This record gives sequence, C-alpha cells and structure tokens, in this order.
Amino acid sequence: MRKLFTIGIFALLTVVGCKKPFNPEAINGFSSALIVEGVINPSGVTNIYLSRTLDLDDKVVIKPEPKAVVQVLSENNTAVTLAEKTGGLYSIPALSLNSTQKYRLRIRTSAGVEYMSDALAVKNTPPIDKFYWERSPEGVGIYVDAQDSQNNTKYYQWDFEEDWEIRSIDSAKYSGVPGPMGGIAVVARDSKESALMFTCYKSQRSTNIDIFSTAKLSADVVSRHRVAFIPNISDKLSVRYSILVRQYALNFEAFEYLSMMKRNTEQLGSFFDAQPSELVGNIRNVSDKNDVAIGYIVIAPVLEKRLFITISDVPGWGFRLNCNTFPVKNDRDSLAVHFGPGAAYTPQYPVQNSAGGITHWTATPASCLDCRLRSGTNVKPAFW
Repeated sequence: MRKLFTIGIFALLTVVGCKKPFNPEAINGFSSALIVEGVINPSGVTNIYLSRTLDLDDKVVIKPEPKAVVQVLSENNTAVTLAEKTGGLYSIPALSLNSTQKYRLRIRTSAGVEYMSDALAVKNTPPIDKFYWERSPEGVGIYVDAQDSQNNTKYYQWDFEEDWEIRSIDSAKYSGVPGPMGGIAVVARDSKESALMFTCYKSQRSTNIDIFSTAKLSADVVSRHRVAFIPNISDKLSVRYSILVRQYALNFEAFEYLSMMKRNTEQLGSFFDAQPSELVGNIRNVSDKNDVAIGYIVIAPVLEKRLFITISDVPGWGFRLNCNTFPVKNDRDSLAVHFGPGAAYTPQYPVQNSAGGITHWTATPASCLDCRLRSGTNVKPAFW
C-alpha cells in the first residue's frame, strides 16, 4: 500500500500574467509531516514504509524516513521489531498474531519522537477468486474477482507490482573508442557487454488508491474489478510482462479515510504531487496529540496472485522503438562527431564497397541498442 498520504484544499499557486507564483508559508511548512504506509500482515510478510511530505516546490518524488524503530506491539506489551531495509522500508518476514487480540504499531523516529496507532483488531481477507486479463480496442485490462460468503468484508483495497522485459532492436556488436592516433575508432564490442545491452527488465509499483465497497450490494461480491490497464503499444508487452496483485480487507474507518484521500488526490494530480494539508489517520504522536501522522494502518492478511502475459498473447500489439538510422562516413572527423564519448548514437553495422573496404557505418540511436538507456536493469526478477 505504497501511497503518499496527503490531501487538502488546493490553493491557487500561479496567477495569470506577470505575477509571481503564490507559495504560502504554511503550505511549505507542512513538509515535516510523517507518512506511514502499509498493512500489518498477521501471518506473513509485513512491509511498513515511512517517509515525509513534500513542499510544493520540491523536486524529489519521495523523502524516506531512515533510522526509525518500527514495532508491532501486543496488548500485553510484547514487541516485535521490523528490520530497516532501504528507501524508508521496514519489514519482517512473518508475524504470528492472535486474531482474538488487538495490536498497535509503534514508531520511534531517529529524532526520538514516538508515534502509536490506535489498538487494531485483526480483519480477515477473503481470497482472490480470479485474477485475469482481457484485451480491448484500447489495450489490456487486468481484473480481479473476489467474494466473502459470510458477508463480513464489505471493504476492499488492492495494489500491485509490475515487472516486464524489454529488448534492444539488435545486438550492439560495435562501439566507438578513442583511436591510437586520436579521434574515434569503431571496434568489435565484448560479447558479454553486448548481452547486457540487449535484454533488460523494468518494474513499477501502483500509484493509485484502489478501493471498493460492497456495502450497498446484495452480496459481498467483487466482480470484474479492474486493478490495472496497459494501453496499446506500451513497452510493457513488448516481450513478457508480469503483475503481482495484493488484496486487503479494510474496516469502515480505513475505507472512509482512503475514500476522502482518493477524492482529493484525484482532484490535485497524484499521490506524489505535493499537497497542502493532512487527513487525520489512526497514528499519533504520543507526546503531542496534535501531531498526527498521515496514514491509516490496518491488520489483515495480504493475499497475492500473479499472472504473466507474453507478446504472443497479444498479436498485433504494435510496440516499436523510434530508431531512425543514417550513414556516417568512415573517417576520423565523422566518427568522432557521432560515436565519441557520450554520443547519442551507436555504430550498428558497417557498409562496405565492392573491394570490401568500409565506407560508412550505420548510426542508430544509442537507446535502441542499449536497453539500459530506457530505464532498464540487467537484474532479472527472482520469479522470472
């Protein structure tokens, strides 16, 4: 449940004409608020993210909160401590909580400020009955079906992680290197480096508040709820794609909190846009009741399902890179201009004359022959 829990009344930030931008001091001062995100999983992996809100003019996407102590505290004051990872993540592989007890989340920041959640009961999460995709003229929609035959859940939330493979249009067999007499020479590239440039992987977490209520329905049934959408020609389906969805049960208070935050954030832009004021959650500073952290913690099993889609499953997908090529003369000056250090182009293959001499090189945009330049990584997902 990786969200930026800030909402509020949107102020007019820019006046039309030759006026200066309006940056209220009170809004910019809101950057100190603690954000707490996550779900306490009573019988599995628990991930809690801590960060800080942003000023309206901040350029960063998120400010992680490091070096905190994060614990799950039982009614008899037994504490289990989560391990700090990177990026404000605090995690524990498995908890074993008693469904008849209530628990609190306790946080002590590196500055020594302590926050505590309300006492939380364990909420049951019904299983994901079906996780599937369907193609439409606009792209591919990904859906979940779920139900609670006991009619006890009524409030649901989902988030997801996407991973996909991307490839270059061809193997990068050549590279420009400094020549022995100055200038640039085109030489054969090491095959291991070529392999690293050809296949990459990308990943992305959901950035929406995705909630649904069956409270007004005749049965506690979720049918064809769309959790993700891949528009036509996206590179996500250029080779192979995977999505892992997580389903949580919410209580009414958490659902109301998220509903209001969803309305406000959709009006303002996205979770990661800086926003001017807070919504009161269930986590408070134990020494200052006016200092309320942004976020709403619940305790519920985290249920997951994963699916894969390959390019062969979506014939005619239409993804293609814009890889316009052009010839570069095989002389010192031309090679230096186009294939020197930091150049935007890479030599793809040689053009020879009838005598076998190289007259030109085909210049191809570097990002077309090096998938790492398209925000890719060579680290293959463990489940791939």
